[in-house]
Amino acid sequence: MSLEIITKEVQDIKAGLASQIKTAVNEVAKETAIEQMKTVDAKLAEFKGLPADVSAENLTKALADVQVLTKDFEQFQLDVKQGKNDNKKTFGEAFAEVITKNATAIAGVRKGNGFKVEMDLKAVGNMTLGANLTGDSVVSYNNRQALLPSTKVNFRDLVPTNPSGTLVSVQYRETAAEGGIGVQTEGSAKSQIDFDFSEVKTVNKYIAGFVRYSKQMNKALPWMQSTLPRLLLREFYSGATGENATFYGTVSAAATGVTTTAETDDVKQIIDYIANQRTAKFAASFGLVSHTQLGRLNKLTYTNGYYSGSGGVLTNVDGSMAISGVPIIGADFVADDKILILDRDYIERVEAESLMIEFFEQDSDNVQKNLITARIECLEEINLMLLNSAIFADLGNVA
Repeated sequence: MSLEIITKEVQDIKAGLASQIKTAVNEVAKETAIEQMKTVDAKLAEFKGLPADVSAENLTKALADVQVLTKDFEQFQLDVKQGKNDNKKTFGEAFAEVITKNATAIAGVRKGNGFKVEMDLKAVGNMTLGANLTGDSVVSYNNRQALLPSTKVNFRDLVPTNPSGTLVSVQYRETAAEGGIGVQTEGSAKSQIDFDFSEVKTVNKYIAGFVRYSKQMNKALPWMQSTLPRLLLREFYSGATGENATFYGTVSAAATGVTTTAETDDVKQIIDYIANQRTAKFAASFGLVSHTQLGRLNKLTYTNGYYSGSGGVLTNVDGSMAISGVPIIGADFVADDKILILDRDYIERVEAESLMIEFFEQDSDNVQKNLITARIECLEEINLMLLNSAIFADLGNVA
């Protein structure tokens, strides 16, 4: 390689440095770049003044050294832009230090006697995230989300379901009777009896809700579409105006079972209510109380020293209990200090459309705004077939 070619390449490097000056991020970086041009000029002058016996091989190595310095300068610029130049030597400082330190060696470049430039623009130290990493470290994502809890017992889990093919379901309720069965006296007519019925309509209603979210969120949170159904189901069942609250409010308001008792102890009151239910020829399938009330009943058995089976009270190690053979179930949709006793043969959930969760992009202005709508709904109603088959009563604390 001739001296002229090497000179041209060095001049190209100089032109590149001049171009970088225009994009320097601040005055300090610009001044540094100008200093580098001066350094290259000096290097070029050294090349021009070398003796004639300097080999092309050694000049090529020298050119490579300049190119290494140019790369170091580019890294310096990047560090300045990213605010990483603290406690580092500038390119000019490092280059000048190398030239001064190795002036004799550079002047002695001859055929068979080359020179290698080595620069250290950063002091060696321990690597840490704060000092050696720009941006975030690699993270792993849990495939589970920490969602708020849902109710453990739902009203629909405790009662049968009766499908309806139309919006309105009709049932005939026995209301009264005349006459009665009797002993027939020889030669006389038998007793006559009749039955009366009234039509009762159950009008199904939609219990429903929806959520609308952006397609960007759907992309940013890949689990969103699979997790939303869980959130919607939680709100459908246990929301303040969801299915559980709606059914409980309807049945407790309609119940007319006998609530007569002279007791003040909670356990004894429940024993009386169950007796009232059975006296009216209904079964007491279960009693619903709040979790607080269930805890209160358990503490009564502990405080009074009841043993398992005493007075028909059975408690279990998990806190569940039965009174007079009737399971007492804790549910978070039941008001405290109340009990609802039901006969499963006389209550049903009428369902005209099953519970569904659907996603829509073609809803309202979703297309314009890149939104997605998720909907949950069920067309249903609770039907207390005979009002006196249910008892809803207060439970007073121990006097």
